[in-house]
Amino acid sequence: MPDFNKPEMIAVNDIQLAVYEARPEGPAKPWPVILCHGMPELAYSWRYQFKPLTEAGFHVLAPDMRGVGHSSVLKNKSDYTLGKRLEDMCGLLDHFGYEQAIFIGHDFGGTIVWGMGLYHQNRVKALCACNSPFADMPMNPLDLYNQLYGPNNYFAYFQTQECENKFNEDPARTFRFYVRRDLGQGTNLSRSRAHDPESIGHVHWIHDDESTWPGEVILADEDLDYYASAYAKTGFGGALNWYRCLPLDYEYQKQVYPNGLPKIEVPVLAIGSDLDFIAAHHFYDLLDGYCSDWRKVVIENAGHWTQQEQPDALNDVLVEWLQSLK
Repeated sequence: MPDFNKPEMIAVNDIQLAVYEARPEGPAKPWPVILCHGMPELAYSWRYQFKPLTEAGFHVLAPDMRGVGHSSVLKNKSDYTLGKRLEDMCGLLDHFGYEQAIFIGHDFGGTIVWGMGLYHQNRVKALCACNSPFADMPMNPLDLYNQLYGPNNYFAYFQTQECENKFNEDPARTFRFYVRRDLGQGTNLSRSRAHDPESIGHVHWIHDDESTWPGEVILADEDLDYYASAYAKTGFGGALNWYRCLPLDYEYQKQVYPNGLPKIEVPVLAIGSDLDFIAAHHFYDLLDGYCSDWRKVVIENAGHWTQQEQPDALNDVLVEWLQSLK
């Protein structure tokens, strides 16, 4: 496992990207595995995946995405568009001398892997989305979420300085709010245990007393300290800007693909969890319209934070899939 306090800093796309890597003892497979984290997360979220993936023969790379961790934090919202984050990944491949990679993304890291499949498919051997359904954008996502879920939805609140200030006020509390397991009464991501307007407005519960939050914190004290310390240094603004750029990403999609998205032709693995209601696995059932070669796996007894809740089960699925690629 890499030292998560000592990343390799590489220059890509006019930023410094913090990268954590591990190599197998013997010859590596032709394609590296790039692990893309979500929000609020870091490359550290993949700490349980490094060992089994390298033992399976893969060179594993996990960056802190721009705006968080040890990577560059940029001031302008427009510095966080999907297009620029995809260029970061292409620069990462160029730095290590790879033409293609296998991309695995969790949560909002899924926008990276889906985006690589749509806009840079020549750099992709295969992709895996974990707790991150594919999202076509038929209209501005902020408008769409307002129509579907009402004005209290988390996309809308993420746009505000009030939300950013609340997250920054106590980063450890923010992580305790989010990274919880379901004990039967839901979590702050979905107290109704359904994908509904109440759940999509979940972020406002962060203002409530912590004793009212259902479920239990997944993170050990040292893990919580790692996340909280990192976000205390950078703030949550960079990560929130990924969401704030969704309207710009929508305009980019319309510009590149005015007649609709192409099909993703590379192999796709769609991983969901039975207790993840915010990114419910049944949304993957729409993939026939977007992917030509895909399959779905559902991890049992896991919520949204699959790689940290059920790492062994997830690792078994990932290794089996990776070894099947030709």
